[in-house]
Formats: sequence, C-alpha cells, structure tokens
Amino acid sequence: MKKRIVFIVMLLSIASSQIAIADTGVVNTASLRIRQKPSLLSNITGYLLKNEKITTLGKSGDFYIINHGGKTGYIGSSYVNLVKSTPVSTKKYGQTTATILNVRSGAGSTYPVTGSLALSSKVTILGTLNGFYKINYNGKTSYISTLYVKVTSSTSTPTPAATPIVTTAAKPTGVGNITASDFLNVRKTASLDSNSTIIGSLKPNQKIDIYETQNNFYKIKYSNQWGYIYKKYVSVINEASSSADYIPNGQQSTTATTGNNIVSYANTFLGTPYLWGGTSPATLSTTGKYIGGGFDCSGLVLYVYKHYGITLPRTSMDQINEGTPINIDNLENGDLVFFTTNTSSPSEVSHVGIYIGNNKFIHCPKPGDVVKISELTGYYKENFVIGKRVIK
Repeated sequence: MKKRIVFIVMLLSIASSQIAIADTGVVNTASLRIRQKPSLLSNITGYLLKNEKITTLGKSGDFYIINHGGKTGYIGSSYVNLVKSTPVSTKKYGQTTATILNVRSGAGSTYPVTGSLALSSKVTILGTLNGFYKINYNGKTSYISTLYVKVTSSTSTPTPAATPIVTTAAKPTGVGNITASDFLNVRKTASLDSNSTIIGSLKPNQKIDIYETQNNFYKIKYSNQWGYIYKKYVSVINEASSSADYIPNGQQSTTATTGNNIVSYANTFLGTPYLWGGTSPATLSTTGKYIGGGFDCSGLVLYVYKHYGITLPRTSMDQINEGTPINIDNLENGDLVFFTTNTSSPSEVSHVGIYIGNNKFIHCPKPGDVVKISELTGYYKENFVIGKRVIK
C-alpha cells in the first residue's frame, strides 16, 4: 500500500511540472499550427491566425496546451505573446549593471539577441534559468544574464517595464564610408573626451547610414542604439540613403524590382562561405584564397534585398513578421521561405531562404556550408513554416 501511495505521488509530481497557471495570449505569427501532441512531428489538427486570442491550459516543453474546437491541442510557445498572467505574491526586481545588456530569446548565450537594455534599467525578474533571468521585454518572454543584474528588492510592488534603447523610427540623411586606416570608434556621446564611452567600432571601408550631424560627429545607429563617429574619418558617398524604408505591419514595399531580379542577384553569391552573423560577400586574395566575410541565412536575405533598396530586419525571427503570408503551394520567385531547423528550440523560426522557382530555394544553411540551392522537399518541406512576399 505504501509503495502504491509513493508511486501516485511521483506521478502527480511529474504531471505538475508540466502545468502552468492559466494565461491569456495573442498569436504573433501569420499562421500558427495546432498539433495533436507537443511535437513538431505530430499531426496538425488546425490553425490559429495572427492576433487571435487564446487561453493556455498549461505547458508541455516548448508547447502551450489549449482547447480548440472542444479538443486538446498544442501550439509553439514562441508564437504566443502572453498578455495576462495570474499574479504571484512575491516578485524580484533588479537593475542592470552593464553599459549595454543584450536581451535574448532564450536562456543561453547562443540564443538570438532581440534587443538591449541601457545601464541602470529596471527589470521585473520572473524566474531564473541556466544563469539567466526571465523578464518581459516588448511583450515577449525574454532572458538576460544574471551576471549583469543587481537584485534590488523582493516585493509585490510593480516597477516600470524595461524599455528598448532605440524605439523611435528615423530616416537616414546620407551614407558614409569609413576612411580610417584602422578601426573607427563608435562613441556614446558626440565627444572625444576620455570620459566618452566607446560602445563599438567600425571597419575601414565599411558603409554606414548617417542620421544627422552634431558638431564634428555623425550620428549613426549601432547595435540597436544611437552612437557617434568622428567626421574626419568618414567620407559621405550619398547625400540621402540608398535604402528605402520598409513598410511594416504586413504591407509590401512598392518597388520596380521583380522577384526574378532578386533571384538573379542572389545567385551571384552561390558558393559564398557561411559566417555566423555575416552580412557581406566574401573577400578573396589575388590568388583566390578566402580572407574573410560571408553570410548567415538572414544576412544573405538582408544583403540581397538591400541591394534593391528594401531594408529588412536583421534576423529570421524578425524577418518573418514582414510582408504578406504565402502558402507553400503559391510561392513565387523572390518570396522568403522560413523554417524551424534548430533542434534545441524546435518551435522557433531559425532559418530563412529565398524561393527561386521550380520548388527550389537559395540559402546559406549552417557553419561549414556555403550559399547553395536546395529542394523544398523532404526535410525542408517538413520544417517549412510559411512564405512571405515582400515586394509587389
């Protein structure tokens, strides 16, 4: 009898680890699949549309449990923004201690950076996982390193929500080319004073959008914040930015560019090596030896579209929010195609390519690989999420 009681307690303990307090959420992707079981390999039983409201019944791994049509279903938690949670009696509050603290989509340094917090930003700590604090950032569950946060209190009194460093849209007034023989410092303020914080640097011959002039400095955007570079080492090559503003919220960019133009230009980079974080073509020596440069998947998309004056977000997770949703059977040349390829986060969009017709797409898949053409069949068809049309 005692053994049976212990066994039941163990089962209840395991079950409780999968249960989350009921939350209300809103779907943040164009078409969210409902699955029969908490697995990407499970059968699809239905779909939810963007901005559709749901109530979670619990959580199993990376999936929320919901009731859909009177039946239990599972949806990827990455595609839901929680808007209401049952309050807890005690919360922790903290203050950032780093000049710039990266905000990530998951609890680990390999997860994509989705934003940043300035020094002394106040945050509400929702939990701790793998050396990271769980916070709410721009309405989404995000993570910041515990190493750069000082816990200030444990109370039920709310504190101001964390806000991104750069939130206002601005249009570039020109394009500059870095003429320094070495790296050019990017400063937090328009000053050469020793107390002026250096937030990064730019490489020789690197091109950068200029937003305004302040004394002897140009104002630029650097790592999602405003920065300043010394004018002496910058040559203005355009009085107005060559890149067109992208129209957000699902609208398309109006341009003379065609899907065939996109495909033709993308094909010129076939064989370019994969480089994590890379957004530029490879540089070769006179003998053809690789020196540097290259693309990751979203970097290739970013570079190709920017060539035609269309500015897209940097990462695949943000690029999927642009353009008009397209079904896999209605793809046209130049459409973006998105996939879930990260086994550690199977419900999260992690890869993007450009459709080139005939059920094929061009992409730069992974380290050690190159820009190449693949069939939209088998593995890629199974992990296909959605297509997006960015140009008319």
